[in-house]
Amino acid sequence: MDESALDQSSQDSSVVEMDNSGSVLHKIANLYAEQLMSDICIVVGKNRYPAHRVILCASSEVFQVMLMNAEWSESRESVIELKEDPSCSMVFPQFLKYLYVDTDIPSDGDANAGHSLTKYNIKDLVQLCVDYMMKHIAKAATQGYLVSWLQYTMSFSPYHQEVTDACQRFMKWNLDIVADSKDFVDLDVNILIVLLQQNDLVLKSEFELFTYLEKWLMFRKQQIEMEASASTEDVAHQIQQLLEATVSHIRFAMMMPHELANLLLRPIVSINKAFFVDLIAIGMSYHSGQEERVMEIRQTEVGQLQFTPRLYTTDVWGLSMSITEFEKIEDFQNVAALFFSKSNLSEFQEDQTITWELDFFPRGIRFNRAKLIYVYNINVQGVDIPEAILKTVRLRVTCKDENLKGEQRFKIGVLITGVQNQITHIRTVHERVHYFSRSNRVLNIDNLLPYEELELCSIKLSPHLTGDDRDTLTIQVIIAPMGPYVCHETPAFDFK
Repeated sequence: MDESALDQSSQDSSVVEMDNSGSVLHKIANLYAEQLMSDICIVVGKNRYPAHRVILCASSEVFQVMLMNAEWSESRESVIELKEDPSCSMVFPQFLKYLYVDTDIPSDGDANAGHSLTKYNIKDLVQLCVDYMMKHIAKAATQGYLVSWLQYTMSFSPYHQEVTDACQRFMKWNLDIVADSKDFVDLDVNILIVLLQQNDLVLKSEFELFTYLEKWLMFRKQQIEMEASASTEDVAHQIQQLLEATVSHIRFAMMMPHELANLLLRPIVSINKAFFVDLIAIGMSYHSGQEERVMEIRQTEVGQLQFTPRLYTTDVWGLSMSITEFEKIEDFQNVAALFFSKSNLSEFQEDQTITWELDFFPRGIRFNRAKLIYVYNINVQGVDIPEAILKTVRLRVTCKDENLKGEQRFKIGVLITGVQNQITHIRTVHERVHYFSRSNRVLNIDNLLPYEELELCSIKLSPHLTGDDRDTLTIQVIIAPMGPYVCHETPAFDFK
């Protein structure tokens, strides 16, 4: 080694690296906590917050322009007023503290407000709020914040599409939880209308959906009636508009005749009984076999989806399968069940019970070694087929009915229960429309869940394992006939 290299080595060995970032952050935090040497005061609502220009400008490009650009009057002021809505004003102290000490500000009720304050272009705060929302969707629903999260993020689409999609999925698949929350009645009418048109709503029945809508309508009716400036005629007109815009998307044909009859006893019907009788008649026409009337309704814009089933979970259409002590399930083991479904949706059509065999493979599939003997008129006797392993989570649906007439179309839905924030809910949904016939009796639905998620060696618990010991896997299979009047073109769950 030459002399210069030795000198350099000696210099390097004398350098001691020190990380005093924690100390620096502590000093900055003291500036905030003790309000020392503040050179600007921010007024938000009735509150005043001492602050430091250097911290504001270093944290936010918006503040930097506002406080350093001579063209802005705020750059010459020691007191500046920010116009914020009440929800943002409530969390502004946490927001300001975040600029100093980088602490988490979102909470269940404040995530929207914190997200709104990202207009000051603090990118790490945006991601912080997005991450928080994604991890607390279920809790937001039970605490009454999901609707506001959905409506806020939809207004910013596509910038926060992942949160919007997660909120939409939860609402569609767990509408019973959302409808029971305090903010369901705040759902925007335009978003509600699109929601009512979705084919993959998970519901006990269409009648249940009607009761949710009734709750929303009765609340809006009360709000309209409380407006002192509205005349009696104007109140009646507004309520009628809401009825026509929303109730027409309830699929009355998907209710049973006894449910249709019970509708006449619901409180909302008294507002305009003639309007409801006309809609109930749609269902009665379907169940009484009035094909000309059904086709006439089907060709209207509102009637296109009237005869299309959603994902109804009553035991008429669905079967639940649970695996307890999941860690004891061996590789390639299957769980089997038989299910008997109706062959049609209409009470008028001759009903036929169809038998289905369900085989659930949560730990992959193994195809044993075999010997190929004869295929396609070619003598291949003696050819070995090696063992094969398919790493997938599969549901095999087999139609066992020997009396199938031609091809019959069915909707197969697979609902997989999961948990988030210790709240059990429908977390994943798969949906297929398949033609079954005598020569095509089997449908395989693969990749229901990521195979690795359910492996025994998985370090983290699967969010799809539920129960007190987090060792139960539950799926529900729904099989519904798709008659000649169904419509597959569901409007996108979007609102601009």
